Amino acid sequence: MKLRLILLMALLVNWQAGAIAQNKLPKPTEQQMEWQKFETIAFIHFSINTFTDMEWGYGNESPELFNPSDLDCRQWVKICKDAGMEGVILTAKHHDGFCLWPSAYTEYSVKNSPWKNGQGDVVREFADACQEYGLKMGLYLSPWDCNHPDYGKPGYNEYFKNQLTELLTNYGDIFEIWFDGANGGRGYYGTDSLHNRSISKDYYDWQGFIGLVRELQPNCIVHGGGLPDIRWVGNEEGHAAKTHWSTLRPNDQFSKDKSFPAQLNEGHEDGLRWLPSETDVSVRPGWYYHAAEDHQVKSLPSLMDIYYESVGRNSLLLLNLSPDKRGLIHPIDSLRLLQWKRQLDLDFKEDLVNSKCQFSSNNKKKLKKAFDNNYDSYWQAAGEESYLEIDFRKSLTLNRLLLQEYIPEGQRVKAFRVDYLEDGSWKELARETTIGYKRILRFLPITTQKLRITFEESLAPAMITKVSAYNAPILLAEPTIRRDQQGMVSIHSPEKFGEVFYTTDGSTPSRQSEPYTEPFLNDGKVTVKAIVYSGDNHGEVGEQMFGLSKKQWTVVGTDAAKLPLFDGKPYTSWVSANNVKEVVVDFGEAIAFSGLTYLPDQARWSRGIALNYQISISEDGENWTELASGDFSNIRNNPITQTIDLGKKVTSRFLKFATTAAADGQRVLGIAELDVISK
Repeated sequence: MKLRLILLMALLVNWQAGAIAQNKLPKPTEQQMEWQKFETIAFIHFSINTFTDMEWGYGNESPELFNPSDLDCRQWVKICKDAGMEGVILTAKHHDGFCLWPSAYTEYSVKNSPWKNGQGDVVREFADACQEYGLKMGLYLSPWDCNHPDYGKPGYNEYFKNQLTELLTNYGDIFEIWFDGANGGRGYYGTDSLHNRSISKDYYDWQGFIGLVRELQPNCIVHGGGLPDIRWVGNEEGHAAKTHWSTLRPNDQFSKDKSFPAQLNEGHEDGLRWLPSETDVSVRPGWYYHAAEDHQVKSLPSLMDIYYESVGRNSLLLLNLSPDKRGLIHPIDSLRLLQWKRQLDLDFKEDLVNSKCQFSSNNKKKLKKAFDNNYDSYWQAAGEESYLEIDFRKSLTLNRLLLQEYIPEGQRVKAFRVDYLEDGSWKELARETTIGYKRILRFLPITTQKLRITFEESLAPAMITKVSAYNAPILLAEPTIRRDQQGMVSIHSPEKFGEVFYTTDGSTPSRQSEPYTEPFLNDGKVTVKAIVYSGDNHGEVGEQMFGLSKKQWTVVGTDAAKLPLFDGKPYTSWVSANNVKEVVVDFGEAIAFSGLTYLPDQARWSRGIALNYQISISEDGENWTELASGDFSNIRNNPITQTIDLGKKVTSRFLKFATTAAADGQRVLGIAELDVISK
């Protein structure tokens, strides 16, 4: 009897501890919950930087520069609507201080620009467009202001409150206000008198700023300002960590062993504040429009990865668009977003978990509430090792699994496992950590009749509101084919789960061709073609012609065995020494060629883009004969591969590629790839 009483008391103590822990779990506010359900929203970066081709302005650019010829906020918002976005945030003022509305508190705004003779208001047109298309409106207001003379002094805080009040009271409901964390210093462009004004850590009156938001827009989510409602995801590449908590510790309790951004990227299991993450990333390399990035808009596979690694990892996706100097979203960007939306619709077209399935669990109470497509109803686990089992009642093929927790009662799941039935035995499919608002797993297609999710570890009994499974179509994009300086050919499929086949004899590849499993050696002249298959379906054929072997090629004056300008990777670059602006290549032996190709540095902050060229050859590396010279048309704005036709075949061991003028007055020459045309 005593033993039973002791056991009963122990169970009661454990139950009480669990109940206390459960009650102490941080939980989202009503506003945070509504915000999380948006899942994907858009950013719009458009300002005077668009016209100066800069990312961060100095604050001394003339308002006369701001003069879009065809500004149409309706076009922006409609594209976002068509792409499935729920809201849009406009950069009303960036770090340069230029205001897209006619602020009464500064002359540095659209009211002193030639656009609409100073009578225009971009924020007003944006607000009207959001209302017309039924999207939530958000605004970005940079606390840093390079233009204002009082920045760094106490008076600037009042100026900022005045501008914040204008935006919060004159344009209708705002669902999110964005306070950027950048302040002081010069960031990208060095330093000058405008940007050396330093501020203390407690300079901004965050309490006053946020108080205004709470008073004037009580339903508005605040980004920044000491992390009041939502947090930055810790990077601008578009991904949350696989383990991703919506909770954070107090600022002074962050780990000393891990970087601050890394902890924002993962969150804290023992965090006391509910601060879900927002994954901000741009469709282009930059946030503002640059013509030089027209060929660098993110690919469809890249955008799909971003979705699965943000929304699919318990974060909210904030995807940036950059209107051009006309005031319009570029056709390349808009088309890519529509392709992205179409692919997402295909991926989640048919939920294989439906009323025809049979469900089971070790806790059958309210079991079907995990599968009823009602977020506000849920199944609760009985304890550790509780499971949900789905019997599809027939064999189905699937490659996606979507799970959602009922987070109004906190984020609970620490670890879960997925198994599927194969030939009468259970086989492990995945072993993961957190779920949160939404978790989407991608995996190689499996065919099964039964699926089981086991909740192995939780902070409190798991509450599951949704389980869905899909058989998403393989994204059959054209594969990329590259060859390094050592002659190793690699083929990269945008879709991680397709099968790749290739040929090297010029024929069209098929399922009967050689399967690609790892890089292979094929030096010298060859044409490689490759294709991605999923079942009997396939994508477009990728093709790449390779010329002479580069194994012996060296750059005179460089000892490196592997050189970026010969490695077949467009994202690596070789840069000359200052004031040199030329490269001398030693082929190792005399070769015959009739032209060459030059790909300039592809980095976001590119170095040494050659505006013109001089081509010379030599037998001994000392006595040179000039073969050709000329200009590269529009290369600064369109830095793609440039082809130089020599008009005849020449034979030489040494090649000199030089420029007399690099873009932006730079004193170096930058090369991503250099090759010769040998046919």
